[in-house]
Amino acid sequence: MDIYIKFNTKTLSGYALRIIRTTKFDKAVDFVLMKYDNGVATPISEPVSSTCFRANCTIALSVVGNLMKVHAETTANPMELSHPDLKSVVDLQANIALNTFGGVGIQHTGSIGGSAIMLHWMKIRWED
Repeated sequence: MDIYIKFNTKTLSGYALRIIRTTKFDKAVDFVLMKYDNGVATPISEPVSSTCFRANCTIALSVVGNLMKVHAETTANPMELSHPDLKSVVDLQANIALNTFGGVGIQHTGSIGGSAIMLHWMKIRWED
């Protein structure tokens, strides 16, 4: 799933947070910051593997000046972290090029059954 910010929806250029299931862990996902240039996505941060993307997960994604930041956590009971590379909270940041794009969005290619994703609410706020 990609959550777009500072994104031009016509040229498919801007930035996103990518949340992706990998084969590294069975009960975790990777969070990684992405840059889009005419529809081609490139990572701009190292991935962070986390167990927080589950019930009651809150993700804060912001851009202030040229700094893109993400904080993700859950209020659900903590999972046992069975590996030192697994995090219960995610904090990512990357410097980005300034742009005037105001678009936001979500791309989710779908999942079903026990791994289905439900977006309960989304709040978008612009600050000068």
